[in-house]
Amino acid sequence: MQRTEDGMIIISCDFTGEDWDEVQPMIEGHQGSIISLVGLNLAIDHACEQSQKFACTMCLREHEAGERAWKPNPTPQGGNPRAMICWDCIRQADRSFTKDSDTDWDRKIAPDERWS
Repeated sequence: MQRTEDGMIIISCDFTGEDWDEVQPMIEGHQGSIISLVGLNLAIDHACEQSQKFACTMCLREHEAGERAWKPNPTPQGGNPRAMICWDCIRQADRSFTKDSDTDWDRKIAPDERWS
């Protein structure tokens, strides 16, 4: 998520509302959506099957009821009230952070046939 303050573009996590400090790694999805390591940890811990259809903020795909996803509840101050991340994007972010040599991140989701 982006906003402008005093002529400067501020990048912040859609899921936690925290601003990027140019130190903590964040991953950008479609249309400027952002998830931080803190947000990803929360997503991994709290993702659950959804009772309704939903759209993922990160990949923009429409998902059916019953698929796993995470939405902060309540929305944190500065967070995107529509932010929701699907399980595929959670797994992809988990894998991506692991590959970043500058990030102290150990993969939290075991690989499977699709996400090695």
